[in-house]
Amino acid sequence: MDAAFKINKFYYKNNRLQQLRGFCYAAQFGNVTKAAKHMGLTQSTVSLQIKALEEEMGIKLFERNGPQIKLTHQGETLFDLSLPYVDGLQNLYETFHHELSIVQKTELHICVNSTTLNFIMPPIIKAFIQQNPHIYVTLHYAEHDEALEKLEQGVADLAVLPKREHKPFSKSFDYTPLFHYVPALITRPDHPLAGRRKLSVQEISCYELSLPAEDLRVIPNLYDIFPAHEINKKLRVNFVNWETTRKYIEAGLVISISSDVIIDKDNDTLVATPLSHLFPNAEYGFVTKRHKMNRKNSKLDKLMDVAKYYAPRLSTAYKDL
Repeated sequence: MDAAFKINKFYYKNNRLQQLRGFCYAAQFGNVTKAAKHMGLTQSTVSLQIKALEEEMGIKLFERNGPQIKLTHQGETLFDLSLPYVDGLQNLYETFHHELSIVQKTELHICVNSTTLNFIMPPIIKAFIQQNPHIYVTLHYAEHDEALEKLEQGVADLAVLPKREHKPFSKSFDYTPLFHYVPALITRPDHPLAGRRKLSVQEISCYELSLPAEDLRVIPNLYDIFPAHEINKKLRVNFVNWETTRKYIEAGLVISISSDVIIDKDNDTLVATPLSHLFPNAEYGFVTKRHKMNRKNSKLDKLMDVAKYYAPRLSTAYKDL
């Protein structure tokens, strides 16, 4: 019995955190029994904690009046000093997990233009989020120049853009080609030119043709080939973006020339008639600040892995992907 008492006494004397917790809660409740209930301990356990603390510090912490207790002057001083630490330790679990969630919540900012946003990235982003639930993706709509500016400023981690011959990427950026598409005439399925082989510029120009602005073109020689044939047909519908232009093509008002990235191969109301004999293939890829992909960057590496997996499935002009 004496040995057990000595062990218990040793335990209470050497568990300083528990002593201070018992002391602070007793002071807050003004009652040892209530403090013990709050802590999930017995009343005798908390009493022993307080007694051990008083013995170690050589002071009296409480004036006792039956079940009610009141802090002494020295007890008040200790209470003021120890309460912030006790509260901090009490909230340590919640604080730790909150901080851990912030650390684990990795953000990935991607610049996308109209075409990559609507026709390339959806399946890639879906797979990426499923595989990496701790990474939060933000897609920033930005055309070529704005996207590069966001990369330069560090607002975005990467951009998904077409390779444009008239707007080469500067040495400040790295470009990784991933997606390759066939140049095509975009029409309704019932259009007279739909499905025709080796269409000529003259045949195409017999119809109302809507082309992207020169600044937005992806097919390199799109505007070179028409002057070469001395054909400059007046366009009745100015190109805005592919989502808008598709509506006019579906209505039978215009036809257009694009890469077939905008066509859903399995389910689409429009058709793409290849024009590879007139134009080179179009190419899209990842753009990052120089050497960023070469550094250890797990979120970019993970996205690149997903993109490389989907590239052959999304591309229509097959290269070494």
